Amino acid sequence: KGAKLERRVFSMLAGMGLRGWKKHVDSIRGKPDVVFVSQRVAIFIDGCFWHGCPHCRRTLPITNRKYWQHKIKGNVARAKSDNRQLRQAGWTVIRVWEHEMADTAIIRARILRALKSGG
Repeated sequence: KGAKLERRVFSMLAGMGLRGWKKHVDSIRGKPDVVFVSQRVAIFIDGCFWHGCPHCRRTLPITNRKYWQHKIKGNVARAKSDNRQLRQAGWTVIRVWEHEMADTAIIRARILRALKSGG
């Protein structure tokens, strides 16, 4: 919570003039970073290292390598499970990867598309 990456997305949403979103909703599966409750859109902001980005493939630290493999593998599995369960419950799930923040126009378009379709 409160990571620099999250603050950038919150600022982006505010700059887009979007209203009605909430941060870190504990009552929704996976505690999404941003939720548009009425449209049933959940947004997760994933750091490339912590969530095992398949695009970036960041190297693991040399020390405690097994720990990090297990930790990140668990994060990936939990994200897939959360995505599946939320979608089955009628939510639209958007995952924003850290490396995608280089081009926020793409992220803005994905969010707007999800909101216009009602989730």
